[in-house]
Amino acid sequence: TSPQYYGNVWLWALRITGTGTAYRSKIDETCYRPPEDYLNDEFLARCNGLPVIWHHPKGNLLDSEEYHDRTVGSICLPYIKGDEVWGVARIYDEDCAIIMQSEQMSTSPAVEFAEGTNQTIELSDGRPLLIEGKTVLLDHLAICQLGVWDKGDAPEGVQTDNWEAVS
Repeated sequence: TSPQYYGNVWLWALRITGTGTAYRSKIDETCYRPPEDYLNDEFLARCNGLPVIWHHPKGNLLDSEEYHDRTVGSICLPYIKGDEVWGVARIYDEDCAIIMQSEQMSTSPAVEFAEGTNQTIELSDGRPLLIEGKTVLLDHLAICQLGVWDKGDAPEGVQTDNWEAVS
């Protein structure tokens, strides 16, 4: 169950990434993230220690200042849940934990891809479909209002099924 409070830290189950097809309304793009690139032991190993931050930085990737200003915790135990990658996050920031208790939040990963591995095709309605290639950098996991991997539904990237721990 999530969250759990242990010693000086909150433990939350957070979605690291989804797979399959999702729509990025911000840039009017449909993307496809191949499950075979994410639902495996190699990708899970890459998630250990992943910084968890409060909202994405303006430049999309962390730098020293953004890391200092936004980091609220880290992923310590990644796992596969259906067609998604989840992880147990150690959240040390009390303000963040309070907000996550009071409103349903989600998550959004920041990744960079190997040059030349992404492929864009045009859909029948003229919109682009980005078929993502291999990730070379898994930069951070942002806690946010709504993530792409919510796939247009309500936010679900932060598991909050243990309200007894937070009341």
